[in-house]
Amino acid sequence: MRRRALSLAALTLAVWSGRAAAEDGPLVVWAMGEEGKKIAQMARRFEALHPGARIETQAVPWEAAHAKLLTSVVGGIPPDVSQLGTTWMAEFAAMGALEPVGARADGSVFARRDAFFPGALQTCVVDGTLYGLPWYVDTRVLFYRKDLLAQVGFPNPPKDWAELKTAARRLAEQRTADGKKAYGIALGARSWNELLLAVWQNGGDPLKPVSPEFAEAMDHYIGFFREGLSPTKEAADMNLFHAFKTGYLPMFISGPWMVELTRKELPDMTGRWGVAVLPGKKTRTSFVGGSNLVIFKDSRKKDLAWKFLEFMSEPANQVEWMKITTDLPSTTKAWQDPYFADKPLIRVFGQQMFDTASPPTIPEWEQVANAIDDAMEKIVLNPALGPKDVEASLADLQARILKLQTDSHWKPGTWRAFGWWFGGFAVLAALGLWLRWFLRLRLHRLNGGEEPPFRWNEFFQRDIVGYLFTLPALLLLVTFLFVPIAVSFLMSLTDLNIFSINEWRKIQFIGIQNYARIVQDPVFWRALWNTLYFTGVGVPLTIGVSLLAAVALNQKFIRGKRFYRIALFSPQVTTIVAVAVVWRWMYNFEYGFLNWVLSTLGLAKLSWIADPHTSLPSLILMAVWKNFGYNMVIFLAGLQTIPESQYEAARIDGASGWQSFRYITIPGLAPTLLFVLIMTTIGYLQFFAEPYVMTKGGPLDSTMSIVLYMYNHGFRFFNLGYASAISYTLFGLIFVFTFVQMRLKKNGF
Repeated sequence: MRRRALSLAALTLAVWSGRAAAEDGPLVVWAMGEEGKKIAQMARRFEALHPGARIETQAVPWEAAHAKLLTSVVGGIPPDVSQLGTTWMAEFAAMGALEPVGARADGSVFARRDAFFPGALQTCVVDGTLYGLPWYVDTRVLFYRKDLLAQVGFPNPPKDWAELKTAARRLAEQRTADGKKAYGIALGARSWNELLLAVWQNGGDPLKPVSPEFAEAMDHYIGFFREGLSPTKEAADMNLFHAFKTGYLPMFISGPWMVELTRKELPDMTGRWGVAVLPGKKTRTSFVGGSNLVIFKDSRKKDLAWKFLEFMSEPANQVEWMKITTDLPSTTKAWQDPYFADKPLIRVFGQQMFDTASPPTIPEWEQVANAIDDAMEKIVLNPALGPKDVEASLADLQARILKLQTDSHWKPGTWRAFGWWFGGFAVLAALGLWLRWFLRLRLHRLNGGEEPPFRWNEFFQRDIVGYLFTLPALLLLVTFLFVPIAVSFLMSLTDLNIFSINEWRKIQFIGIQNYARIVQDPVFWRALWNTLYFTGVGVPLTIGVSLLAAVALNQKFIRGKRFYRIALFSPQVTTIVAVAVVWRWMYNFEYGFLNWVLSTLGLAKLSWIADPHTSLPSLILMAVWKNFGYNMVIFLAGLQTIPESQYEAARIDGASGWQSFRYITIPGLAPTLLFVLIMTTIGYLQFFAEPYVMTKGGPLDSTMSIVLYMYNHGFRFFNLGYASAISYTLFGLIFVFTFVQMRLKKNGF
């Protein structure tokens, strides 16, 4: 008894010691991108003002930040303080991961609500609760060529919609410095944040596309494309600085980072360009972005974390942070610092900040923004659409937004159905096993034999050692293969999403609803068609090119075989990002190699990856170039297995090269061809990297693949249940193709 008491006391002491150590540890602060690399400088200042406090900073790449934060929250080990993108606030608040700070802010000196720009503060408010503080801000203003606007009668930048469109028309009538047709302004055909500028300026609501204000804003926006004042396909991969310098794009909308970049890239243009508050209609509202600082609910150092947030909100520290990073201050008082006296271009952003708005702080915003982008792209890239068609597109957008918001609502009490499903499957499985055993026994008896009884002692004496040897491998397979497969299939039968990923009780069993949704999803069917097209065209081309290359390099008269083999195989080991950089410039509308060839031949240039008709064939061409080298090496190995004597006999009999290839090479490579066909088909059915790095699935979903669609739902929108269902649909597709190919081979095809 005494020993148990001592053990319990030791365990209690260890637990409390661990807690004390955790509470006495450093304040963990995460920041992203350039901010993550430089925040340590502010952390050291904070430590100097708070003796005994220690801050541990960690830099996180922006592209991995969302997933890493999500993983830390689900794992129960988030940082104490973190930088958070303004459009991420609602997601993490819906997960219950953030600590409300409204009461602390109300009693603060430097972090009061009225200390910040109203638009910036609104990005921290979700359902009326303040979950963080604006750290730094950015907004959008108009960049324009002073000299070119003055030449067309605008000594001052346009102030409203009418002036903006008039200026754009006059600029579009000019020629560029290198003699090409100019445009008036650069706008995005798929850019929700630029469209929302017009919506806000017209008093509209981003969540109400059918409202007159939204429709009028859309009409104003697409008018720039309809009149040829803004480019669509021609602007793909355009160098904005070169276009700005030559007058090809004399106006564009961008953020504060572009000021320093323009100075650096165009040093000879000093004084010939400027920035201005956006032209507007009812208001001159702009988009407010930037980042916020939040405290996670699981933090054990909330008081110290709040002191750090207050420290970063002090006007002097905000100015110091701008000196370190060029990030704009989020507090109004910081803009009164003498530091801004000799920075007229930056002060324009401060003026614009007093009239800004942010997207609705709802967890579904990423999906809503994607829906707006889809509607924009459909309208802009189809100039034949009339007013009624545009109105119908906006009505479809409204229905899609309402569905996104409705589908996210929690529907409790559906796990009872899972019990019936599980019980039904268990009964069917038991019946199947019994039927198999019964038929096997029946067949054995019909053949005149008796089924020997199972004896446990013989099993342990004869088989147990073998099973023990395979047990480690089986455990690994079960842990890292079979269990994840079972869990992911179960996920496909649930509504697992951003609302329930951190609160398992909210996960509900919905049966085959995700699969039924797939059948009704037009984007999935487009992705399926694209995947089949990519596979049906890409696989024969890849195999054909690789086979021809292998046969050519297998000829005795070819010199430098080793060099050619390495050169042709090198695209396979080159990263897809590097390949994408090369091919994007090859496909460039103005300066690309392929369009140079077309121009030399007197043919019209093509918008290779910006045109829905040529985008997928362009990706197929790139994929064939990158992947044929791998199959070429396999074919080269297969060619070594064909006896040379067969070719010598064919030559003696007078066979031509084609006849030798057809009747000796192809039959000799039959097993290799089957392997290459199966592996290439499986790989191309899973094509993802090409559209992800080149087109993001656009334009108009013309390059959307099944895997990319699954990725978007799983890791962009966090509809993990639906993404799992898509993955099993793809698994079924691959299984069918592989099964058919194996059966054809077995039947002699």
